[in-house]
Amino acid sequence: MIAVEHGSGSDIGRDRLLAFSDAIFAFAITLLALDVRLPDLPAGVTNAQLGDALAQLAPKIFAYAVTFAVVGLFWLSHWRRFQFIAHVDEPLLLVNLVLLGFVALLPFPTAVLGAHGDLPAATVLYVVNLSAVGLLGSASWFVASRRGLVRPDVSRSDELFGLLRGLPVPIVMLGSLALLRFGTSVVELSWLLIFPVQSLIRRFVRAREGPPPEG
Repeated sequence: MIAVEHGSGSDIGRDRLLAFSDAIFAFAITLLALDVRLPDLPAGVTNAQLGDALAQLAPKIFAYAVTFAVVGLFWLSHWRRFQFIAHVDEPLLLVNLVLLGFVALLPFPTAVLGAHGDLPAATVLYVVNLSAVGLLGSASWFVASRRGLVRPDVSRSDELFGLLRGLPVPIVMLGSLALLRFGTSVVELSWLLIFPVQSLIRRFVRAREGPPPEG
């Protein structure tokens, strides 16, 4: 097993994992933006033609905006999770690598959703990809916690939130598939619930801390 020595002044393994992870997140976000581009327009294009072309881009812009927001949430969760993870080993590296594989793949289902968002297959592909990232995020924390890689000063509430932090996306998105009978637009609109669900989970964890001790 690869494990960084406890008590080392510089955790090279953890730092390399974070640097590589940040690069993959940045790569995925960059590719998302590349798919949002105008179609070829004739020379001397009129204002009306440009307006029509921009209107046709609306589904792609929507797909980009949703994915950017969710990837940003994933990156923030990943960063916060590893503030509490002091050391890494091979099982954690493997789970993180699989997670990054799904992150790197995100531009593909996003492009499919932007081009064919009215088709259920495109929606399901998108939902499965993003949900996999969220579930693997929680799995990485579970592995780190079970293998004693988490900092010893982490509170029980922080440990619980580390496990639950990645779940709002799969909870909302997988649940949204039950709405496919009402159309893909309804499904996509329901994804806005990700952010209030994230807030509810945070409140739930804080409530479990109980009131501060008196005196």
